Amino acid sequence: MITQKERELGSRFALINIGATIASFVILAFVIGPDQTGYDESLGPITNLIGLAQGLSFLGIVRLSGKLFNSNENPLLAGAVAVAYGTAVVGLMFTLTPTFIANGFYQGTMSADMVTDLGFALNFTQFLIGALWVSQVVRADEGQLPSWGKLVGNTQAYGSAAVLFAFYFGVIGQALFVPALLVFGIVLYPVFIYGMSQAFSNN
Repeated sequence: MITQKERELGSRFALINIGATIASFVILAFVIGPDQTGYDESLGPITNLIGLAQGLSFLGIVRLSGKLFNSNENPLLAGAVAVAYGTAVVGLMFTLTPTFIANGFYQGTMSADMVTDLGFALNFTQFLIGALWVSQVVRADEGQLPSWGKLVGNTQAYGSAAVLFAFYFGVIGQALFVPALLVFGIVLYPVFIYGMSQAFSNN
């Protein structure tokens, strides 16, 4: 059973996550530039903090989605929540680490560029696990989501999973993957999370 306070937190987490997702994309795509690899020394601290906000808010959404959609009576949703939460925690470890390495007194062999690139590579698995979570949320929905929520959720989940597996097996290259990432990750994902904010807000 979800409380009113948890509903308010869930809605707030969703809105923060949307803002952080869009802000991160705008900075990486239009300010730093898509051809930039590794850690950007000028904007790295800012993008890392945005990544932290994005990761923490996603953890909140995932955790509270289990209560909103009653995962105690839905083992598939409970499993998806657990896996998505654990995967997001791992990703969270890569948000601030590059800046700590770049600006701190770390003397090891691992560079900020290396950690940034590794975190980027891990995103593909995180996106796939996220799609699994979205699909199970939609499956468990009993009217909490807006009327368009199921369609957007299913499109985002199954569409992004199909693209990721095609990329995994080398069926598509960067020319097709990048537009698909924009559609499923930058357009449909925030729209679905907005639907989640509405679901949390509705008593």
